[in-house]
Amino acid sequence: MTDFEGRSFEFVGEVGKYYDVISEEQHQVTMKLKLGQMWDHNGTYMEGIGFRYQDHTVIVELGEDDNIQVFLDDVQLHMERRENEQEHILPLEFGEMMLLWQRHCPALGQVVEINTDLLSLVVFQTPAGTRDEGGVLQPAYLNFDAALLEPPAHELKGLVGEGYGRLVSPKKAPALENDFEFHGNRADYVVDGYFTRSQDAFRLAHAAGGRSAAGNFYAYAGNRKLIEQPNVSFPLSFRGGKVPSRLPTTPV
Repeated sequence: MTDFEGRSFEFVGEVGKYYDVISEEQHQVTMKLKLGQMWDHNGTYMEGIGFRYQDHTVIVELGEDDNIQVFLDDVQLHMERRENEQEHILPLEFGEMMLLWQRHCPALGQVVEINTDLLSLVVFQTPAGTRDEGGVLQPAYLNFDAALLEPPAHELKGLVGEGYGRLVSPKKAPALENDFEFHGNRADYVVDGYFTRSQDAFRLAHAAGGRSAAGNFYAYAGNRKLIEQPNVSFPLSFRGGKVPSRLPTTPV
């Protein structure tokens, strides 16, 4: 994964579990992991990505045939044989959410793009058949390319989200070394499903006053107060997977 500061790190996680990537009061982005068998070790890939905005949810998953499946508010979307894209605009009491599903997007293939006033997310598939460094064929998996479009109104959490507090803190901590390591406790980011926080992890973390159950500080290192006017330039990009940046040029 790549965070707001452009630092890449490996997050292996556990097969079949769900993890919180970035979340705040109105938004949440999560991922479900699958097994990746490499030439000399096992790893994990993303097989599902969840996106919540207010009361609306989107789930993008790989089906049994490795094609992308899209669920909007728990209803699976379908394209007709000659249909190449679908756009869904969901007006809300405040704000708006746009979902664009394309079968053939230039350079990326099949993609699902989601935009709100705060987040832009592009989910796309790496087809089965790629080879790792040792020449072993790999399964299909999902990647995402995303951006934080403006300062959030609420505290950000999650694997990537907590780095925002670190980035905008007036007492800015030194940048983490680009050692490709994940500096945190994986169990702190487990969720029960795409949109349900693990209650035990949530309770333990907050009872510890901003520390994880294992006693480690979250990535924002105690900077819990929201910075209303951060000295950073937006959009702030983040991504999952080794992908080129491809962000919407006209987000909703």
